[in-house]
Amino acid sequence: MKRLIFISFILLALTSCGKEKDEIYDEPGYAIGTITSSISAFSAITYYYKYEAGSVTHKGNKNGVDISNGYSVVGRQYLVVYKLSEPSKSDLNFHYPINNEQEFLDLVAKFKNNPPKP
Repeated sequence: MKRLIFISFILLALTSCGKEKDEIYDEPGYAIGTITSSISAFSAITYYYKYEAGSVTHKGNKNGVDISNGYSVVGRQYLVVYKLSEPSKSDLNFHYPINNEQEFLDLVAKFKNNPPKP
């Protein structure tokens, strides 16, 4: 019985996270996110990042897999997709590393009519 409750809780959490990401990507705004720190425990890792939306600095975190390849990830930049009506809701999208301002502008132009996938 405990196992069933635990599995149900995990499925509910995963479903909720997916719905929130869909909401963000349905109403996307774009920013450059900079990783400020990361914490790993066992096989899980959490990345902390900051980004600017509407001249306000926001902070976020993302759980995921280790992308460091043995190097520090602090200072690396990636595309952040945030919800236009609630800029504090965001997703750091590791599929799109940002190396300079022009790369970011090119991605924003590319995603104008067809937002990226989470």
